[in-house]
Amino acid sequence: MLPEYFEFTLPTKVIYGIGILNNIGNAVRQFGPRRAVLVTDKILVKAGPADKVKKGFENTNIEIVCLYDDVPPNSTIKTVESCAELARSHQCDMIIAIGGGSVIDTAKVANLLLVKGGKVADHMGAYLLDKNDALLPAIFIPTTAGTGSEVTKVAVVADPDHDVKLPFAEDQFLPQMAILDPEVTVSMPGKLTAATGMDAMTHAIEAYTDKEWSPASDAMALHAIRLISGNILQACAHPEDLQARGSMLVGSFLAGVAFSHSMVGMTHAIAHALGGVYHIPHGVANAIVLPEVMEYNLESQTERFADIAAALGIDFPEIINESRSLLKSCSLNAVKNLFSSSDTKEWFDMKSFKARGAVAKVIGNLGFIDGWVRKQAAGAGIEKIRTLNRQLAYLTKLPLNLKEAGIDDNLAKLEQLATTAMEDGSMLYNPVEPRKDDVIAIIGKLYEAKAEPLPVTEEDLRPSAAKFGAKEMKNVFKDTDMLYDVLVNFYEKLKSDPDIGPGLKKSNLCVQFVYKNPDGVITIDATGEELLIQKGEFDGKPEVTMTMNADFAHKFWHGKANLVSALTRRQVVAKGNVPKTIKLLPILKPAYALYPKFLREKGLEHLVMS
Repeated sequence: MLPEYFEFTLPTKVIYGIGILNNIGNAVRQFGPRRAVLVTDKILVKAGPADKVKKGFENTNIEIVCLYDDVPPNSTIKTVESCAELARSHQCDMIIAIGGGSVIDTAKVANLLLVKGGKVADHMGAYLLDKNDALLPAIFIPTTAGTGSEVTKVAVVADPDHDVKLPFAEDQFLPQMAILDPEVTVSMPGKLTAATGMDAMTHAIEAYTDKEWSPASDAMALHAIRLISGNILQACAHPEDLQARGSMLVGSFLAGVAFSHSMVGMTHAIAHALGGVYHIPHGVANAIVLPEVMEYNLESQTERFADIAAALGIDFPEIINESRSLLKSCSLNAVKNLFSSSDTKEWFDMKSFKARGAVAKVIGNLGFIDGWVRKQAAGAGIEKIRTLNRQLAYLTKLPLNLKEAGIDDNLAKLEQLATTAMEDGSMLYNPVEPRKDDVIAIIGKLYEAKAEPLPVTEEDLRPSAAKFGAKEMKNVFKDTDMLYDVLVNFYEKLKSDPDIGPGLKKSNLCVQFVYKNPDGVITIDATGEELLIQKGEFDGKPEVTMTMNADFAHKFWHGKANLVSALTRRQVVAKGNVPKTIKLLPILKPAYALYPKFLREKGLEHLVMS
């Protein structure tokens, strides 16, 4: 069933790629000449990501004219106003931010001050800007996989004088571009990886269960849950694993888009209050509060929590095995016949789609059993979150109760805490109407909750096969002579190969490769009676000309570069009948195995990519 009404929009261009910051010239060309302020924090300046951004923008039309690096873990009114003042004094007309949620929220509200003037308090609220009002163009680069702030239209700024966090929401907060580069998250400490990851998990779970859900936010939320739950332990245990880091970044982005359309609920309301009153980091607060609020909302959203459990990796075999006695007590012939030769667990453990389908069909016909099973699965999903918190505590010392998180006054401010949470706008979207007494009970339970860290074994981690990605090779060919010696001879080898040569000849294509660094031109001409490989100038007219860096060609022939993606990223510039050329890819696939072998035969083993 669809909701009565929903909206979906994502004006931000999102670019993902490992090491993408090293090659962003084409991506940011659309902005033209700009004077930018770079907003970040001192930790990122010291760790290197801020310099990585500066270097990435060196050969673009965007000049970074000033740096604001005084953003604290929780941005404040003073932080935002001083950032805007610095940018104004340097006549900046663009904002670039690299950092976590606090840095990006600072950039959003500072942008508002730069354009509209005044003080932070003048702009607190939701959607105060006219739809025709425009802020300065912005590029956000997240370094924590958690807040999703790079694709949300909300910002939160602390008011330390009053122990509250001020909310802001404007469509114009969405940047023109968000850059997701896993390399900039590698230096993130384990505890921060865990906390921000659980922040993103909370975004996704609350987006899926809140009142304002929609088909688009549902899809993104569930996939975010899969990505985060499947990679957060790996990212904490092996921080250099760029695939896990990338999955966390994308999961955070998807969760951010999801909750910006369906909002969040009670978990966030309590976490905001904990941050404002006791200054507990937002991700840590969300991680501690999330399972209790899930349990609070369970009866109202059982079906949706069952979906979440499946996305978390809860298998029905685990649940069905517990309910075996219930199923066996049924007198229906269909169930009796189905399980006469095998018990339930064995059926569900089978890999056969047909067997699983048969079981699902029978259980589906028994509505009360299906409902019971899904409720058990939903409850198991909550236990999965508790287990995940315990495993993260083992890996990173993530706090498991509010006392460990830093509250040392025996909850002396409990009344203030509950009042602040109840007044938080997130409460409006919770599926169950919140009551202050319930909030007090939840906080009290979490103050000294008894939970122990749970050891993590290698079996709990996913295999990290391509050990964190092969490193890029640069300047593979020392000069044009070496380029010709390797690639021309390799193409001649393809020409004579019985599995590749005939297909190339049959294509009737004339494709010219123009290489840069070092420069060279090689043409493969299949338009005549004989397949020709020619270096240098070519008398005919190629049907397609493909220009690329010579290092990219080396990577491509190893089968480690996606040509279609490279065309999108402008790593390869193609002129002519590109779709016809793309059809050559299946013909050339066997070449990926031949190229490393060819290099070894030439005594160039050091150029073979692992």
